Parts: sequence; C-alpha cells; structure tokens
Amino acid sequence: MANWFSARILLAGFILLLATLLIVLVVGNLRRDSTDVILDVVRQDSDLALRKINYTETQDGRRKWSIQADSATHDLKGRVATIENIRMVIYEQDGGDINVSSRRGRFDLENGLVTLLGDVTLKNASGQSILTEELEFDNKRNLLLSEKSVKVVSNGMQLTGVGLRYDLGQGVLNLRSSVEASFSGGALSLP
Repeated sequence: MANWFSARILLAGFILLLATLLIVLVVGNLRRDSTDVILDVVRQDSDLALRKINYTETQDGRRKWSIQADSATHDLKGRVATIENIRMVIYEQDGGDINVSSRRGRFDLENGLVTLLGDVTLKNASGQSILTEELEFDNKRNLLLSEKSVKVVSNGMQLTGVGLRYDLGQGVLNLRSSVEASFSGGALSLP
C-alpha cells in the first residue's frame, strides 16, 4: 500500500510540475510583442511593401527587361514603386544583354519609366560600360536618358559628357554636351 501511495504522490507532483511549466510558457508568450517588423523603414504614403522583388516585362512572348531589387514600397494610387538596391537586365537580341545596377530608384507603371538613382552602372557582354548618378529607362520608347554627368568606357577609350540619349532599338548613343574623349593603348590611329 505504501508503494501505491508513493506512486500517486510522485504522479501528482509530476502533473503539478507540467501544469506550472505550461502556465509559465503561456504567460511568457502573452508578454511577448505581438508584431514583427517586416521592413525596417516603410514610407507613410505606401500601400504595399515587399522584399526581394523580381519583375520581368515581356513583349510578343519575349523578355524585354527584368528588374530585381532588395525591397520596394508601392503607392497604388500613383502606381509608382520606390525600389532599393537594383539589378536590372535589358535583353537585347542583337547586341547582347545590358546589365544595370543602382542603389535606388522609382518604377512608374503607368508611364513605363524606370528611374535609377545613385551609382548607376551599365555593362554589356563585351565589357563596355556607362557610369552616371541618374538614368531613366523609357520602356515605351526604348530609350535610356540622363541629364547628369556621364562616363562611357570602351576598349581603351573613355568619353565623358553631360546628358545622354541611348536609343536601344537603333543602338545609337549620344552625349549631349561638354563631351571629352581620351584614348589609351593604341585605340585610335590617325593618318
């Protein structure tokens, strides 16, 4: 009879210990913050905030361009997304793809404009590159535009100027003003 009584006391003590542990867990979870931070900074005028976005624009079943960003906030009324840490690819059928990167930018869905801001770099497969602080990609007209200082580097040649218009369809690049050129490594031979 003493063993039976000791087993009941031991079992009751074990149940009391489990109940106490359960109460501690429930009370501990009630005190915990109920919300987790999704984005560190969400603009007040944004309707939607996303992390790790990937958007691809297609035309006639072909990829035209794609954009990847670490984060985006979107205003549904204005149809404008503010994006951070951008990697963009403009798919060209003839001249090879153009890889673009920048620190931040805006994507205007209504007008088909992507504005890139801060350390904008364009590179193609042959190693040619364009560097500027601000660049606009006009999807509807298939143009790259800038009003800022621009540096173009290609095979021993460096062009600098202010303002850029690059017609992707025609493959024609125009620097608007204050154009200077420098050549190195025999990139240019004069008669």
